[in-house]
Amino acid sequence: MSGDYHLAQANILYAVDSLKSETLADFHELALSVDALARKAPGFVFRLESLFDLPEDPYMVNVSVWETLESLRDFTYRGEHADSLRIRRKWFKPPRGAPSVLWWLPAGSLPDVEESMARLGMLNAKGPTPEAFTFRRFFPPPVF
Repeated sequence: MSGDYHLAQANILYAVDSLKSETLADFHELALSVDALARKAPGFVFRLESLFDLPEDPYMVNVSVWETLESLRDFTYRGEHADSLRIRRKWFKPPRGAPSVLWWLPAGSLPDVEESMARLGMLNAKGPTPEAFTFRRFFPPPVF
């Protein structure tokens, strides 16, 4: 049953400039608003954001956990978050491979950045599998 599992998602965004730059100031303002909406959204469980402001390659990893695929899909593609997706190229470069990944994890577990990057690597190496998939090609939660 999906009640025994939650859906994790991770995405990586490569910034057009330093994450501390004026170029990304309005992104950070919008991100605070979207984060507040996520935390109130039906099905939201957890969110982790990690910033890596490397001079030659600034990037951000966003990780979240949701009760169901539907709750994540609704949040992602409706409302203010969907609006931010339409303008993301203002702040971020086109993705290198898959920009995001989904996977099931036992309810109560929380992923970290290392696991998230490994899942994204799996998706880029093998394409969608039950261990790393996308909205377009998703897999149901494990059944015992």
